[in-house]
Amino acid sequence: MLTAEQRAEFDRNGLLKIEGVFSAAEGARMQEAIWGELRQRHGVLRDDPATWNRHPPTGLKSSKRHRSFEPVFGPGLCGALDDLFGAERWIQPKHAGQVLVTMPGATEWRVPHHLWHVDFQYTLPPERLVIVKCWALVDDLEPGGGATPQIAGSHRLVANFVAGRTGAELDFRRTRMAFMQSNPWLKALATADDDPDRNERFMTETDVDGVPVRVVELTGAAGTVYITHPWVLHSLAPNTRTTPRLMRSFPIRQNGATTDASLSRTEYG
Repeated sequence: MLTAEQRAEFDRNGLLKIEGVFSAAEGARMQEAIWGELRQRHGVLRDDPATWNRHPPTGLKSSKRHRSFEPVFGPGLCGALDDLFGAERWIQPKHAGQVLVTMPGATEWRVPHHLWHVDFQYTLPPERLVIVKCWALVDDLEPGGGATPQIAGSHRLVANFVAGRTGAELDFRRTRMAFMQSNPWLKALATADDDPDRNERFMTETDVDGVPVRVVELTGAAGTVYITHPWVLHSLAPNTRTTPRLMRSFPIRQNGATTDASLSRTEYG
């Protein structure tokens, strides 16, 4: 069950961190499933970093449905979803979604300027929650290690931006582009620069049109699952650590939520 503080945090930031959804041992079995498919499909070997960039670690279809990932839907996550949607008012997916792997190799971590997006239509009903995105950490994930960067509070900016707009005004691509140009802070975020203070500038909480926002990384111990509002913007980040980022991401829909309203338009992570 969520505490009042956790619910307030989700409403304010659009992000909720649930720790200990599954154990370190269960996470280790999930890691083995991913590495097993990387070896079979791409010749990428866990104990040989020289092979890690042999092939983009994508298209992992067998580990996607591997039974080792069943603990992702543990009581900690299910209880939080019951509190957000109502008991038994959400649909458990058939599997834990995308397998996200980011190999190390980057020499510098900077707040990204490209690919800031939401995964769901701007026509979702703003007055109620019909879908969320979940991000499950399969292994320990430290800052700078390829964790998905998110803009805490951005769901409130999106809601304010789309208010009163209808039809073609909410076209997915045009709305995304217009939104990212709607405020100087967002414009700067989406612009490449060589500012040495870029990370501090965007990761320090700032008031944007009356809404406190900042860039955060989804870091934590294996077994952590984040729940995010469908209108929280996120992007891709490099991995400056020495180990790969291993994560699963999947949507959770409310019972009765129409498929077209929650259609994923992008598959970044």
